[in-house]
Amino acid sequence: MNIRATHSINETFLEIFINCKERKINASMLLDTKGMIRAEGLIRAIYLDVPKPYLELESGIKVVMKTIRAINGICSKSF
Repeated sequence: MNIRATHSINETFLEIFINCKERKINASMLLDTKGMIRAEGLIRAIYLDVPKPYLELESGIKVVMKTIRAINGICSKSF
C-alpha cells in the first residue's frame, strides 16, 4: 500500500533539506521538470541567495527548489 504524507504548516521543505544535509541523510526527491522525474543523493550545499534557489547534490546534480514536489515521502500540499 502506498502512503502519502504532506508537510504541516510548521514544517517546510527547507527544514527537511537542512536536516538531511546536517545529518548526511539521503534525499530522495520527486521533481516536476516538464514531467515527473526522480533525483536522489546527499545534499552538498543549499543556495538560497540566488535568483532561482537550488540544492547541489554530492553527485554534482543541481536541483531547482521550486521543481521539488516531494522529498523522502513527504509531498507538498499542492501536489
